[in-house]
Amino acid sequence: MVGRHIYLFLPSDAELEDFEKKIKYRFSNRALIREALQASSAVNEDGNKTLALIGDKLLDVVIVTSGRSKNKIRGDISNMIQQKAGNDYLCKQGFALGIDKFIVKNPSQSDVGKKVMAATMEAIVGAVFLDCNKQIAPCADVMTALGLSWPE
Repeated sequence: MVGRHIYLFLPSDAELEDFEKKIKYRFSNRALIREALQASSAVNEDGNKTLALIGDKLLDVVIVTSGRSKNKIRGDISNMIQQKAGNDYLCKQGFALGIDKFIVKNPSQSDVGKKVMAATMEAIVGAVFLDCNKQIAPCADVMTALGLSWPE
């Protein structure tokens, strides 16, 4: 147990390095990424949920500011938020990128569900935000690596 979180399984450093290559970000605090990859369960009630809350808001901020810099209208920006930050898309991208193999789930769960995947994608962005001392640019870069940013 680290802090208030119970880690059911700690990914190896080699697995975390593979994950970091995938998202194009290296964590200075590996506890944050381990937390982001923890699904909530009866044993670990919060899991990555707090980081997911942070990441959810960052997705919106990055997409809105990117849309504004592209002189997009409010309706286009709202549509892009729904498209890129919605649970269905987060889930689809997570599975497409193979993020599911890094998620630590409850031992009684056989598969990673859609909600777990979406929350984990948000939690990854939240973990980056805290790891980089609350800078937006590294979060935007990770969002790009995850396919969650405004299309060029």
